[in-house]
Amino acid sequence: MIGSLRTIVALGTAAMMSMSPVLAAESLGIYQTSDRKMDYELNLCGDNGKNLCVTLLAARGSAATGQVKPYIGKHVVSNAKPSGNNKWKGKMRVGQYELNGSLTLTPGKKFVMSGCVYVVICDDFTLIPAE
Repeated sequence: MIGSLRTIVALGTAAMMSMSPVLAAESLGIYQTSDRKMDYELNLCGDNGKNLCVTLLAARGSAATGQVKPYIGKHVVSNAKPSGNNKWKGKMRVGQYELNGSLTLTPGKKFVMSGCVYVVICDDFTLIPAE
């Protein structure tokens, strides 16, 4: 199940909490999967400009599947609430699962999304700065 969760998140098949476009968002950078096949943009968003939205920008090679393509250009995380310096908490829907997650940014080094399904099945997904 943990492997399935990692695959689902890695493929960017999250059903977004909100599919509305990010308005006047401050970019925190573009991050990629470790195999460099998927690009994500991190933005501050929401009415207060302090929430976090993550958008799937691109998928290449074996990551560009029919399951992933519909989510390109859409949020995989929407309006996660701040929980500390460069930390946010929020919910994501991944397929039929709802994940309660935390997101941590170490600027220029890594972005980690941690989530749990059914409280007991948890995993981390780490992105690295784009080249």
